[in-house]
Amino acid sequence: MATAAAHPVTESVVTPAEVEAFQRDGFVVPKQGLDSDSTKFLVESVEQVFADNPDWQSIIRMPHVPIREGQEEGVIGAEKLFEIAIHPTIIAAARELIGPNLIMWGGEIFAKPAGTGKGTPWHQDCYNPAVKAGPGRSHAHSVMIWIAVDDVAADNGCLRYVPGSGKNGQIEHIIDANRTDGILNFEVDKQGVDFSTAVNAELKPGHFSCHDVFVVHGANANTSGRRRAGLTFHYMDAADLYDRSFGLAKAAGEGRKPAPLATRPIWLVLGENQNPENDFVTGHQNLEDLDALAEANRLRLNKLLL
Repeated sequence: MATAAAHPVTESVVTPAEVEAFQRDGFVVPKQGLDSDSTKFLVESVEQVFADNPDWQSIIRMPHVPIREGQEEGVIGAEKLFEIAIHPTIIAAARELIGPNLIMWGGEIFAKPAGTGKGTPWHQDCYNPAVKAGPGRSHAHSVMIWIAVDDVAADNGCLRYVPGSGKNGQIEHIIDANRTDGILNFEVDKQGVDFSTAVNAELKPGHFSCHDVFVVHGANANTSGRRRAGLTFHYMDAADLYDRSFGLAKAAGEGRKPAPLATRPIWLVLGENQNPENDFVTGHQNLEDLDALAEANRLRLNKLLL
């Protein structure tokens, strides 16, 4: 894959029926995934990140940001993963689900090693205080796109969703600072959530699931003989606000390191910014090449998708 922009956009990345399912259930697993060349590029790039960053645990945060002077998070080899973050298929999917003006504000690699990968407690993604609803809006519109790197199935700890569990918005989460049995140290209050309806999101490499910030989701431990790895990116409606006033997020993930939300770089990846308070300068030290790539890709996709 020379650049993400080299790949075509199709009309059917997410179908109308899949959009309806996302709006009803809070998640969807589109039938279409990345093309074969992009899938090969994805798998090889993530494998190289694992090789070049050998101290990874269950979560690698901001894997699309390279380790350069001034950057607090990121990995060696992130430049290639940034291309996946702005890939036309991924952007087209996010557009159909949350709208035509998109900001990419974060990402992770979630990896559960064979036989020892910890479970992911049931949770919502709206615990992140940085993504705020814009003026006149009841809640922020954001979607996580979870792209399979490996074959992902029930036996190696695929993501699981509870349909419709986010219809009433945010649910209280119970924090246990000493918890070590999962990759998070908090879990949603289980009262009122019908976990018997949970759906497994089984995926082939290059295929992805999409979920909003309110749907309850989690994953079982990986007790199989196969690794389970996925690359995720977060997109938000550019009418909402990436609020930098929160500084550090609470230490919630593997390794219990707080996330420096205030200084993370964010990128406008489709359409136009609709909220003048969004800051696209902070956190971009020595990322001029990625900024230029994102902007060229945005202008191209504006012509193709809008």
